Amino acid sequence: MTLTTATLTYRTIDPRRDADLLLAHQLETCIASFGDDAHFQGAGRYLEWVKSKVEEFPEGFLLAFLDGRCVGQMELEVPYGRTAGYVNLFYVTRPFRGLGFGRVMHERAEAYFRSWEATSTRLHVSPTNERALRFYRRMGYRRTSDYPGGVLWEMVKDL
Repeated sequence: MTLTTATLTYRTIDPRRDADLLLAHQLETCIASFGDDAHFQGAGRYLEWVKSKVEEFPEGFLLAFLDGRCVGQMELEVPYGRTAGYVNLFYVTRPFRGLGFGRVMHERAEAYFRSWEATSTRLHVSPTNERALRFYRRMGYRRTSDYPGGVLWEMVKDL
């Protein structure tokens, strides 16, 4: 199947039903970003946070699927009264990386942000996560500032 004939489906994250999947994605993200899982906040804390965010932003906390296989996960929000959307997590599973699915998911993310009248989108990324940095730059993000200590960079894209 080529990307041009593939159709992703999305559904809102269910923190209870999807717990194992969410935790695996979060752990892999920590390792890709920081080299180990020391920054992982713990299963209970993370799942409670996701639960509260899904209640607030159900159309922004999504899993993407292709033929029943999980392609990725997005955690997106536009806080009330803000004009910038925020990407908490943008994750593509290993088998689907480098095939264009990230771009398709990103288009969905931008549509979500625009539906909330956001004029820009922000995210934080580890400067050592070279794959993520290349992807975000290809999507049009630019680095704007550093998190204290330079552990994370803030990147912004105008919509």
